[in-house]
Amino acid sequence: MAAPANHAEENNTPPTTACPAWCISHNADAPGWTDDHLHESTPALVPCIALERTTDEADTIHHHPTATELTLVRYQYPRGSDTWLYIGDGHHGLDITLESARRLVSALARYVEDEG
Repeated sequence: MAAPANHAEENNTPPTTACPAWCISHNADAPGWTDDHLHESTPALVPCIALERTTDEADTIHHHPTATELTLVRYQYPRGSDTWLYIGDGHHGLDITLESARRLVSALARYVEDEG
């Protein structure tokens, strides 16, 4: 089994209030700008089918495929050095490091390839 990845160097970028190249809010000189501005990328919207679970009066669990749209957004706090990826529907989601996202992509690729 491989040793756990050390993502500290790969995920960290120097903390700064200057916007990274991927940030869509390049207005650090604008009136009202604050040092706690969140750097965010352009959101990617991904249409998906999710399995919704509901429970009826008899406590029976029902499963329903439901259309949803997942949002992916890269972000960074200006005083932080970690870059994060949000994956969610606005109600439920994950906030993971970019290195975690790379591992997730790799694992998802294996699952999708095995489907054939």
